[in-house]
Amino acid sequence: MLSRFGRSIHRSRRLVIAASLASILLSVLLISQGNEFEDGNSPPTSIESGRALELVNDELPIVSTNSVNYIFTHESLKWNDTEFEQEVRDSLIGLDSLSLDVLDISLAYDDPDDPYHLARHVSRDGHRVAVFVSFNGTEEEIAKEVGAIKDSVESNEMEVLVTGSLIIDSDFDRMLKEDQIRAEIIGIPISLIILLFVFRTVVASLLPMVVAVCMFPLATGMSYFVSKSFPMTEYSVSMITLIGLAVSIDYSLFMISRFREELGKGQDVEGAVCTMMETAGRAILFSGATVAVGLCTLFYFTATHMPSMGMGAFLAVIGALIYSLTLLPALLSSIGHGIDRLPVPIPGGQEDGRFWKEFSTKVMKKPVSWLVPSMGLLLLLGVPFLHVELTAGGLDTLPPDLESRQAYEILEEEFPAFTASVVPLVIVFDDGQDPFSRSLSTEIAEMCDGVATVEGVLRVDHPLCNPSLFDSDFDQWPDVLRTEWMTTVSDSIAMISVPIEYPSGSDEAEQLIKDVRMFTSSSNEEILVGSWTSYEVDMKEHLSERIPGALAFVLLVTMVLVWFQVHSVLVPIKAIFMNMLSITASFGLIVIVFQDGLLAGPLNFTPQPLDLMVPPLVFGIAFGLSMDYEVLMLSRIHESWLETGDNTRAVSEGLQASGRLITGAAAIMIAVFSGFIFADVMIIKSIGFALAVAVFVDATIVRAIVVPSAMRLMGRANWWSPSFSDARKDKGNA
Repeated sequence: MLSRFGRSIHRSRRLVIAASLASILLSVLLISQGNEFEDGNSPPTSIESGRALELVNDELPIVSTNSVNYIFTHESLKWNDTEFEQEVRDSLIGLDSLSLDVLDISLAYDDPDDPYHLARHVSRDGHRVAVFVSFNGTEEEIAKEVGAIKDSVESNEMEVLVTGSLIIDSDFDRMLKEDQIRAEIIGIPISLIILLFVFRTVVASLLPMVVAVCMFPLATGMSYFVSKSFPMTEYSVSMITLIGLAVSIDYSLFMISRFREELGKGQDVEGAVCTMMETAGRAILFSGATVAVGLCTLFYFTATHMPSMGMGAFLAVIGALIYSLTLLPALLSSIGHGIDRLPVPIPGGQEDGRFWKEFSTKVMKKPVSWLVPSMGLLLLLGVPFLHVELTAGGLDTLPPDLESRQAYEILEEEFPAFTASVVPLVIVFDDGQDPFSRSLSTEIAEMCDGVATVEGVLRVDHPLCNPSLFDSDFDQWPDVLRTEWMTTVSDSIAMISVPIEYPSGSDEAEQLIKDVRMFTSSSNEEILVGSWTSYEVDMKEHLSERIPGALAFVLLVTMVLVWFQVHSVLVPIKAIFMNMLSITASFGLIVIVFQDGLLAGPLNFTPQPLDLMVPPLVFGIAFGLSMDYEVLMLSRIHESWLETGDNTRAVSEGLQASGRLITGAAAIMIAVFSGFIFADVMIIKSIGFALAVAVFVDATIVRAIVVPSAMRLMGRANWWSPSFSDARKDKGNA
């Protein structure tokens, strides 16, 4: 079927090229329509903490996103010096130039006789002052003005730092886009150089880049379109670059190489295209299927943002396959023998894979002597993962030299009464329920009293926690309580902010969330517990429930796919086991580097527990990508086995035929992933590192030593498979 498809493409190559160009124009049109990405910095709305945040953002937009913190510092003057106060007030005049309305400016000088007020606004040494500014506007309106908000307050005499959740989220989104561009700047040129080494001609080396360039707008446009009906985040576009660039170039590499090989055997262009589609085309279809299976595991973790990341990667693989199986054959048909134009003299460029044949033969002479130490090394590399620590991430995931992070840490460390961790309790009213009902307040007050007893809770204050207030009219309430009511209560919800003494993400904070939920869940009212720590508690429970099922799914389906390709029982089991070893090694190295801090200085990060999403993400992606060229290698070994019936010879010839290509493919993947190692966003940095390590280990130790030695030991049993019909028998069944 693929051979006939290739013949059709050859005869309609101009139409296929035109259709590909039209698809790119359609992709640009989809991109121009915009996206409906969710905030990847916030918990997904499918779980309690995410729903709480969504309700607050929808019903109380002013409260949820309008706070910006300015920190003024003078090396010699103190906060109560006249010059210090005057400089602070003069610097804040710039806020008047903003298009946003300023709701409130909280200064240390507003109530200098209140010790708690001063402890929140003045540092312990007195040389810093924090100013808290609240703006009026929706999240989108304020986000557009972040740059102006930061620039509006400046001083020639004092250092001014700006922070707050609004600023941190803006910095995060900016860094994510910069990381993507940086990775492309690093990965694409290195990939082109590797392709020149593999193909040794400029024309052949540029064609994979054409496929990659076409893939990106198609996958991005589809992700924008999908976001209108499927929860997507900005992470999905990063995954398109991370995965799409690698597989687009790799698939093209295998297709072009087979095309040139067939031309070298004397076939005409049409015959070479048909054979290429029948062999390499079939192999990359199976390869794409194995990658897709690995990515499918990510859709199972619905209480995280992994489905969004999985969808981005999945669309990238689809785009790579589409253009590799349509546009690329059409271009090759048009170029024909011109594929070898513009040769590039590369030292050692005539090497034809003999190294891999000779090395694999050497390994297979003493398979046990090579296999045992190699597997021991892989297991040893994975040992550090046994002491892994996991968290949902937080401020530490940002670069240590980022202004918004430094300023926030100053608030936490130097301002005694600054409460960095607040747990919002969101009360959801029934339809038609009166928020001013005394019976409602009585019910809520009981919950408030219970939460106040939880260890680590500093206080629980809100008008709803005081039933006696509702014996008088709202107009008779104290001004401060009326203001609090108007800013934290709507017709649908009420929010009670509970300050806690533990930092977000700590073990103590997690236990506090569990204790608080004992009181909220026993209430007759629907009460949601928000906060990042709440999300962390939910996600840990979710992952522990889902990981076993996801693991079983990917292993089983992958083995079935490999069996369909090579008709063997042992080869799929061996491939799965070897992949697990390489991923285990990468997990261990992630812990050494990012948790233990081996490369913290050069890579500009703070050593910390791994993000909870990293292990399942790395497994889902790395498993599929490792199987990617494992499948391509096995396809060549299987071809040789069918021709010769000699297992040892088949392994040697298969590795010789695929050696240069798989080395180049692995090098390209490593180059692309290495571009993300220098990312500012920690989760992208750690994933890029883990994938680069997994591919490197798989392409060296596993492919060069473990595969040939294991297949030598298994002998003809490699190719045994039960015969389900008399009409289809393999040589291994004879």
